[in-house]
Amino acid sequence: MYQNFQKTVVALGLVTSLFISSCSNDNNDSEQSGGNENYVVMSGESTNPFSGYITSFGGELPIGTISNIKTSSKQLLGSLGMRTVGKYFYKMANFQSEKGVQKFSISSTGEVIDEGFIACGNAIQGSGQYTIVNETTGFYFDGDRGTLKIQKFNPKTMQRTGEIDLTGQITDNSVEYISVGQNCLMSKEGKLFANVHYGKSASKGFLDAVDDKIRFAVIDIAKGTLDKITTFNAGSPQQVCWFTDNAMWDLGDDGALYFCALGKVAGGASKILRFKAGQIDIDTAWKLEMDDYKVNGCFVNVIAKEGKIYTRIPSEGINANFSNLYGDIWQPAIIDINTKVATTISGIPLCEFKGNEEAVVEVDDKIHFLISNSSLDVNGVYKVEGTKGTRLFNLTQGGRIVGFGKSKQ
Repeated sequence: MYQNFQKTVVALGLVTSLFISSCSNDNNDSEQSGGNENYVVMSGESTNPFSGYITSFGGELPIGTISNIKTSSKQLLGSLGMRTVGKYFYKMANFQSEKGVQKFSISSTGEVIDEGFIACGNAIQGSGQYTIVNETTGFYFDGDRGTLKIQKFNPKTMQRTGEIDLTGQITDNSVEYISVGQNCLMSKEGKLFANVHYGKSASKGFLDAVDDKIRFAVIDIAKGTLDKITTFNAGSPQQVCWFTDNAMWDLGDDGALYFCALGKVAGGASKILRFKAGQIDIDTAWKLEMDDYKVNGCFVNVIAKEGKIYTRIPSEGINANFSNLYGDIWQPAIIDINTKVATTISGIPLCEFKGNEEAVVEVDDKIHFLISNSSLDVNGVYKVEGTKGTRLFNLTQGGRIVGFGKSKQ
């Protein structure tokens, strides 16, 4: 268990670029990838360099007590989660924990295939932040190329294809540090939504918001041009989303983009906000306030499905010195989008922080929570049915559960 909040800096991928070999030889023949649907589990140790494993369980749903170390497993550094997009998986670092956009798939024999990597600089946290719009269109942030530029890439070829330079449209000489897309890149209805962060030169976007405005650059994807900078008065300095594979946003089945605003992290004001379907401004008539559920808590997870928000609410407020941030205080919960009533999901124990990696995912059209609680010897995945959770599997080898997904053809 981590002892203080400063270690989140490490968990954000600020690890030394180290080399570690795979448990199996790399196979770059993409013709072998995507043969069947595959359930994939990622696990990792809780301390730097976060070494862990990616394992395919084929088309058979893992259940019961399992190990995440097999002959076909891929060993890696910086094991802090992944995002599933169709038959591929992506993460914000390569297998040696170097920053960038990494794509991988699973071969017909269950081996992890490196499908390409776009390297980013190490100077700015959030480099490697990305979003996939479709098979040939993606965007990412690379602070070394310019904090007011959004990089374009082709997810099919994993090649950079240009950039959108907003320098002349966002520059404000009264602000020490400005970035666009560093914390959050989302898309819906032909628009790219990239957060605009006003911070300080010394911390470069790390919990350093200088005013209470949440800003997004809304970009027409087809034209590559800026439609507008939309602004929302949050009432308190806010950091939007984070720097890791836990995206902290979701395109709900109602067509709205939901995202987390961290507030003061240990001082309240955290929110879940949204861009409604058909809208390019943040919905001023709707928001979830963490302080309504737990004073000085913080939203760090969100999935929106069938009129519900799936998230976690801490059982106690976060201490000012962050001493309990990584404690087993995080309770899976469901919040009704319309009534805003929160319901604790029964059958799932309290969990450690998991704000830096995946903690809630949708697999087989069901919501699953990734749960690690060392005192209860729990380290696995729980499936949600209604307001009840049941354990799907528990890991005994390979480290903490940090990722679970299923490739789809």
